[in-house]
Amino acid sequence: MRPLMSSGGGRTGQGAGVLGTFNVRWLFWPYAVLVFTATHWPQLAIPNPVPRTDLWIHLTCFCLWTVLIGLCAFFGARWSKQNIGLSCFVALVYAAIDEGLQFPSFLGRTVALDDFGANALGVMAGTGLMLIRGAMRGWAR
Repeated sequence: MRPLMSSGGGRTGQGAGVLGTFNVRWLFWPYAVLVFTATHWPQLAIPNPVPRTDLWIHLTCFCLWTVLIGLCAFFGARWSKQNIGLSCFVALVYAAIDEGLQFPSFLGRTVALDDFGANALGVMAGTGLMLIRGAMRGWAR
C-alpha cells in the first residue's frame, strides 16, 4: 500500500507542498462522496438555463473527478502513464456504476446513455489534461 504522504518533491512524480499527494486525497474523498450523493439524490431538479444543462454538469463533474483521482497517485507516481491510465479506467468504471445505480425507480432518477456519454467525455477530458501535463513535465517512472 502506498503511503498517504510523499517523502519529498523533485522529479518523483508525487509532488509536494499545497498539492502534495496527502492534501489531494483530502480533496478527492469528500468530492467523491459529494458526487455520489448528488447523483443519487431523489428527484433532484437542476434549473436548465440552456437545453440539457445536466450533460455539461456531468462532463465537468467527471472531468474533475478524474483529475483528482489522478493527482492522488493511487496507482504509481503522479505523472506516470500507469497512474494516469489506471485512473482513467477507474473513473470510467465508476461513471458506469454511478449511472447504473440510478436505476431504482423510487429514487426518481433515470439511467440514460447520454448521461453516461457525458460522464465518459468528462473522464476523457480529465485524462487528456493529465496526459498533457505529464508530457510537459516529463513522464515519471
